[in-house]
Amino acid sequence: MNLHHLAIFNAVAETGSISAAAQQLHISQPALSREIKEFEDRLGVVLFERRPRGMRMTHAGEVLHEYAARLFDISRTAQAAMQEIADARKGHLSIGASNTNGTYVLPRRLATFRRANPDVRITMFVGNTEQISQGVADMRFTLGFIEGPLHVGGLVAEQFQTDDLVPVVAADHELLRKKRVTTADIDNQPLLMREHGSGTRELITEMLDANGIRQGSVMEFGNTEALKQAVMHGGGIAWLPRISIARELDEGTLVALPLNNLMVQRPLSVIRRANAPLSPTSDAFLQALRDSLGT
Repeated sequence: MNLHHLAIFNAVAETGSISAAAQQLHISQPALSREIKEFEDRLGVVLFERRPRGMRMTHAGEVLHEYAARLFDISRTAQAAMQEIADARKGHLSIGASNTNGTYVLPRRLATFRRANPDVRITMFVGNTEQISQGVADMRFTLGFIEGPLHVGGLVAEQFQTDDLVPVVAADHELLRKKRVTTADIDNQPLLMREHGSGTRELITEMLDANGIRQGSVMEFGNTEALKQAVMHGGGIAWLPRISIARELDEGTLVALPLNNLMVQRPLSVIRRANAPLSPTSDAFLQALRDSLGT
C-alpha cells in the first residue's frame, strides 16, 4: 500500500476536511482531492462521503483508519526511540512525576545525579498519576514516577519504594478530645482530598469504601503542601504521605489518628513505555535511584 496515499487519507480522516488536511500537509486542495480519488480507485472502494461541510468516512474508510492509526503510532514510536538515542548523546532526562515523588523523593536524587553528570539536561513536570501516566504513553516523558495504580495501556510499572498515607488532623481537632477514636467517628467528617485523577485520592477512596465509611464534605487540593496547610489550620481530616509530614508530627502541629486500619500503604513506581528501550541516560538515573535506596 502506498504510504504517501495512506498519510493523505489519514490526514483527511482525522481532520474531517479537505481544506484542513491540505493545510496540514502543505499541499493544494485540488492536488489532495486528486490523490484521494486515485487512492480510492486503486483500492476499489469509496473511503469518504463528500458533503457540503466536510468529509465523512464510509465503513471502508473507518476500517482503513483503524489500521492507519496503528501504523502511524508505530512510526511515532520509532521516531521517539531514535530521538531518545540522540538525546542520550546530548544528555537529556525527561521525567514526569506525581506529587509525592516530584516534591519529596526525586529532587534530592536528581541533584545528586546532576552533580555526577553535569552535562545532562534534566526536565521534570509534576502532576497527578493520571497526567503522568498519559504523558509517558504520549511520549512527552521518557520516565514517569507515580504513587497510585497504573490504568494506561502500553506501559510497565516497577515499584521502587513504599510510602504510608497517614490519617492526620490539626492538634486542636475535636476527635482528639475523645478517649478512644474509632472508625465510626470518621463517618461524615469533613475531609481534605487531592483532586480526581490523583493516585492518592483513588487509594483513599477505596480504603474508605472497604471500611464502610461515609465521606463527609470534601475539599479538594491540587498538591500535597496545600493539603497539609489546610489540615494544620483545622480544615478536616486528610491522608498525607508519611514522607511529607515527619517534621509536623515531631513538632505536634499535626497528629496522626490512632487508627491503623485506616492507614494506606502504597507503592511508589517508575513507569515507562513497554516496548521502548531505555536510553543510556534514563538507565543510568534509574540505577542511581536504586543505589540510593539500597535496592
